[in-house]
Amino acid sequence: RNAKPPDGCREALGIMLRSSSSMPRIPHLRGRIFGPRWLVAVLALAASGAEKPPGEAGTAGNPFGRDSQAIAAGDKLFHERCAVCHGQHAQGGMAANLVSTRSARRGDESLFFRVIRDGIPGTDMPPHADFSSEQIWQVVSYLRALSSPGQQPPLEGDPEAGRVVFHQVGCIGCHIVEGSGGFMGPALDSISMRKTSEQIRADVLQPSSSLAEGYETVVAETLTGVRIEGTLKNENPFTVLVLLKDGGVRSLQRSQLRSVDRPGRSQMPADYGKRLSPDELKNLLAFLDRQREPFVPVVRGFHGY
Repeated sequence: RNAKPPDGCREALGIMLRSSSSMPRIPHLRGRIFGPRWLVAVLALAASGAEKPPGEAGTAGNPFGRDSQAIAAGDKLFHERCAVCHGQHAQGGMAANLVSTRSARRGDESLFFRVIRDGIPGTDMPPHADFSSEQIWQVVSYLRALSSPGQQPPLEGDPEAGRVVFHQVGCIGCHIVEGSGGFMGPALDSISMRKTSEQIRADVLQPSSSLAEGYETVVAETLTGVRIEGTLKNENPFTVLVLLKDGGVRSLQRSQLRSVDRPGRSQMPADYGKRLSPDELKNLLAFLDRQREPFVPVVRGFHGY
């Protein structure tokens, strides 16, 4: 009770106590959040962060960063040793999702290093003492490239030539990029911050394999036999709101419809793999890969609404 906490734990303990004092006095919340187990976990984490690993000065920062060769080596190591629990794409299985969780996307890379090396006591996460520091950092680089696509090495190709392809084949008519474009499809500003290069490639070549939320195709037929196809934007028990290819919006009364179908396909053409040459596809993907700005203002209005 009277033991003095280690120096490395004082700051974490102070933060915990200040947070506890400002927490509303709700018994069932306070007991769970600030109970003994939570205290032990905070002190253990603070102590582990404060201690310098013996002979391991390299944990202060990833020496590889987003080096493509290091990411490839980390990919190989991950699939040899980690994928059986964390899944083939690190998106979870028997163990945690290492792509979309907040700790994976924003966590300290040195913490990743220690978890891989030392494991997590009391869980199924084992230590990997047989990994060299270089190998651990390679795995960290691979995982961070998955969780933060915008930090991946740039794709090969000519982005400027890809911009020409983007306009020539009509992508600009349906997608906003660099602040301007259409709105039939999802905005592609910052697309490389949200998706990996493999996912972007799949979206271009197989657009119906993974439909973006809010861009589901709907096909309605009126009682008089008129067929109306577009993107489903909203619906309720009485109406169906459809965005048409020309930018117009139709509000359809269900009482006037014979059927409303969702074919499970995208409005985007599925033949770009045939229409584009290998070089055109490569350059188009390089152009989309460079869309890494966290925010780009839209300068084109949404006429038609």
